[in-house]
Amino acid sequence: MEINITGRNIELNDAIREYIYRKLDKLGRVYSRIYKFDVILEEEKIRKNAEIILYLRRNRIVAKESSPDMYASIDNAVESIKKQLRRLTGRVRAKRRKSMLKNIMKPIMRFRGGDEAFFAEEYQSIIKTDLYADKPMLPEEAKLELQAMKMEFIMFKNADTGEPNVMFKRTDGSYGLIEPRF
Repeated sequence: MEINITGRNIELNDAIREYIYRKLDKLGRVYSRIYKFDVILEEEKIRKNAEIILYLRRNRIVAKESSPDMYASIDNAVESIKKQLRRLTGRVRAKRRKSMLKNIMKPIMRFRGGDEAFFAEEYQSIIKTDLYADKPMLPEEAKLELQAMKMEFIMFKNADTGEPNVMFKRTDGSYGLIEPRF
């Protein structure tokens, strides 16, 4: 993450630089897709202006704030950036959710039109529902839980990769692990 600080009509000391680095480092930890910051500090007669430009992969977020104190201007600009980032992440999540539903529903609708036998009533009923724990676990932990549950397979979130995996019992008594590659 690159941070460029520019001062206009102001002497930039180490305290202001350290304050800016600390504030922007917190933003970088919250939203990891930031690759560059431009900070422009400007001093007029009694107003201190702070402008922060944040560069993402496809977007650019700008916040301009002014007050009689430079630190207050920086704080207000960072809060404005946080607010804009929250809105942006909400829009990105909604867009992903909408496209995922669209991509899942299209193939189902394609089958529904021609082949009614594929969607017969006997295939549509759900017999039993088990809850899927979203807590991450290692494959060894999944194996122990599978032994304790006396079931044939278990779906879990791998703690190493963060991807959903399936552990199953094989007919020879050993255990198999399915790791999907998308």
